[in-house]
Amino acid sequence: MSSKRKFIYLPIVVLLVSVIFYVYRTNRLRDFEQIQKKGVLRVTTNYNSVDYFMDADSVRGFQYELIEVLCDSLGVRAEWIIENSLDKNRKDLTKGNVDLIARNIPVTTALRQQLAFSHPIIHTKQLLVQRKAEYNNGIQPLRNQLLLAKKTVYVPSNSPSLLRLKNLESEIADTIFIKEMPNYEAEQLIMMVAKGDIDFAVCDAQVARINATLLPEIDIQTAISFTQMQSWAMRPSSIELQAKVDSFLVHFLETKAYRDIYRKYYK
Repeated sequence: MSSKRKFIYLPIVVLLVSVIFYVYRTNRLRDFEQIQKKGVLRVTTNYNSVDYFMDADSVRGFQYELIEVLCDSLGVRAEWIIENSLDKNRKDLTKGNVDLIARNIPVTTALRQQLAFSHPIIHTKQLLVQRKAEYNNGIQPLRNQLLLAKKTVYVPSNSPSLLRLKNLESEIADTIFIKEMPNYEAEQLIMMVAKGDIDFAVCDAQVARINATLLPEIDIQTAISFTQMQSWAMRPSSIELQAKVDSFLVHFLETKAYRDIYRKYYK
């Protein structure tokens, strides 16, 4: 092939590759119209005893049940991707592998720059999990956040609690040794606190309260945050999907059906 022909064909090849990439990316980064046409909403959530879990041969969970009701209202079915890392959830959302992150994500200024949040699903606090004095050689639980200075606190990797701890570190003007634990969920860390393997963990109030009923060793009376709104997340470009999800939540959260789901997993 002559240099002249190469010069002519090269822009055409570049243009075709660009068009193919644009079409692929457009198909991946879907809004509600594309979701409705396919009949599938791609959802990611984390696996634990509250949000999504297997019970014998059935799937159960707070997020699972809410999403199933949402999908029924939208006339689509849910396709689930289970991933405990919030950072991986965000990457999957950005790449278009999923359409919605269904987990309780604290709505923060930093995350608002990356994600479009739904109408709040619940309001909760971040709690410090530690042992009661009678299970900790008489050492009294911490009641002042300033006393976390120079302490080691454990959280799951990319946990929503991580940002709050970093902010608290700035607020108290001292170092908190924050240990991220890959492949650990909050419940596993709570159990490690109860057994005495670690001294401190942080998780949201709902998960802490559920585990406190099962583990008499743990103390969850110390909050490290104010009450926070927690929501699902979507891509900022998914404007129509956001509108559909918000409309559903505004109405459904006022119903007895929602209260029944909430009580099933949080009471």
